[in-house]
Amino acid sequence: VGGHARGLASCVLRNAAGRRVPRGVACGPADPYNAPMSDNLSIQGDLSETTVPDLFRTVIRSGETAVLLLESEGQKDTIYFLEGRLVYATTKDPDKGLAETLLRAGELDIEQYNSVMDRIVAARKVGSLLCELGYLMPDDLSRAVERQVDSIVLDAIAYRSGTYTMEFVPELPDETVTLSLQTERLILDGIRSIDSWSLIWRGVGRLERMLQHSPDADTRTFQLELTEDESHILALLSEPRSVEQLRTRSYLSNFLTFRTIWGLLAVNLIQDGQMTESEEVQTAAEIEYELEALVERFNGVYQQIFTRVFQKIGDHVYDFIDRVVLHLSPELLRFVSGMNFVNEGRVDFDQLLNNLFSAAAADRSRIVQAVLDGLLSGWVAEVRAEFAGQPLESEVVGLAEGLRV
Repeated sequence: VGGHARGLASCVLRNAAGRRVPRGVACGPADPYNAPMSDNLSIQGDLSETTVPDLFRTVIRSGETAVLLLESEGQKDTIYFLEGRLVYATTKDPDKGLAETLLRAGELDIEQYNSVMDRIVAARKVGSLLCELGYLMPDDLSRAVERQVDSIVLDAIAYRSGTYTMEFVPELPDETVTLSLQTERLILDGIRSIDSWSLIWRGVGRLERMLQHSPDADTRTFQLELTEDESHILALLSEPRSVEQLRTRSYLSNFLTFRTIWGLLAVNLIQDGQMTESEEVQTAAEIEYELEALVERFNGVYQQIFTRVFQKIGDHVYDFIDRVVLHLSPELLRFVSGMNFVNEGRVDFDQLLNNLFSAAAADRSRIVQAVLDGLLSGWVAEVRAEFAGQPLESEVVGLAEGLRV
């Protein structure tokens, strides 16, 4: 079982049939719907540790046939893959039925909808009934079902919590409809609509993560009709780069950059890359240089604020700075250990770097940004507390806003 999904692709074992099995997940029957399952490999996990697109990625990369069961926020969905292609999906949500899908699209009116609901029985399929009543032409049934499945999948992509069970099977159940869905485009569209930063960050993982083109990326790119944003990020990976390097080179906002990276990962257009030792050294040096430039930008603003406050309160500014630093969370305070900020409120970059290495911090770029933002927020908060309504307050707020643009 491949893929980036945390909890799914870390330490792996093998089952009796020789298939790789992630450590810490169950094998064998495991169906949240209480339906009987075979002895095929099944894996279970929590959606708080992975994302639905990353689960999709696992099946797409392996090219296997699988059934994915999702339970989230009171919803129960089943998504079917045939040889790595998403072909069908069902749900227990009554608002996502075929008739409801057509009603939302304006292709059924309320009288027609009620007529269908009055006639439906457990053994009868809604699609057949819609055709019998003349509300849907037989040739249009497949397209209507595709729209219904698209809706189910797009909603599932945004799940942030819940549980999953993935069963790998030799073939899908006989009653499974197999549609010609554009799997990768559907996933990319679903991710493009996500505005949850926590979900995006979970999908990307870390700033130091190295990425590169997948071997077949060039061929598949033409088939997918990528958006301008997707093409831009893909072009930046003409050579392997870290997420942080992509962030600094992208003309998109950080949010859109990370979301696009996650989408390209989910459809396997990009994958984790390998670096030589010299490349690792060069990348580390580039990241350190970029971090130093970032710290210097913030230091310029800290210095301006320090000067203005010093003109107001003189040497009491040093007590003022002590209060500014205390706005950092306990988690971040350790990274400014050994700094006294007497040099006009400036952050000592060398000391900051030493603290990061001493703490064996992996995500250094994120931590540095958090420390700098925390100190800036501390300056603004203390100035507002002591100089509320005075010109100094608006000056400092203006400096902070200019830095954050």
